[in-house]
Amino acid sequence: MQEFADSVKLEIQNSFAELKQQLIELARIPGIAWEAFDANQLELSVQAVAKLFDETQVFDNVQILRSSANGRPGAPAVVARRAAKNGKPQILLYAHHDVQPPGDRALWESEPFEVSRRSDRLYGRGAADDKAGVITHIYSLKGLKEMAESLRIGVTVFIEGEEEAGSPTFRNFLEENRELLEADVIIVADSSNWTTATPALTTTLRGLVSQVIEISTLDHALQDRKSTR
Repeated sequence: MQEFADSVKLEIQNSFAELKQQLIELARIPGIAWEAFDANQLELSVQAVAKLFDETQVFDNVQILRSSANGRPGAPAVVARRAAKNGKPQILLYAHHDVQPPGDRALWESEPFEVSRRSDRLYGRGAADDKAGVITHIYSLKGLKEMAESLRIGVTVFIEGEEEAGSPTFRNFLEENRELLEADVIIVADSSNWTTATPALTTTLRGLVSQVIEISTLDHALQDRKSTR
């Protein structure tokens, strides 16, 4: 076990400069799934992510897919799959490539989509949430491929494109691609650590519920009129 841990550590050290640069390049793309923003940037984002997973040479196929809801097309997602061999489990890796809008520019100390380094941290919209999750999956697979004599486990990657916009087509996407996404274990690279120096493993997620409640009222006040005799 220690020998394997040492190999992992060495692989991370050897590839760290490359993966950091890939993260910076991904974070420069303002892929925002909200309707008010340029959808072309979201397409550039999904194309860049698909290319990175294709270049790992791990998968049987890498696809860009989307679903729709309420007559509106959803944001593009990447789905890559390598089938398990000899009865080994199928692992699904999840992250998302879309990001939150930058908000008020005056609140930023640097350009939101030009990643800057301050001390030992990178700052830029989406650099952590969740472009870092995408890069984590990619370089974990690259490292596994380098260290394993043969890769027999199955790996499916699902990189969503509308998580920050509330995932309006998520359920339809899952239903339409159920067989493609079927897995024994799901690993989500979109959760938190206790601190910047203390990693954490999240075992349960509650999901998200959204509701719209409409209330109708009278258009004028009522007076209490007492009848007189």
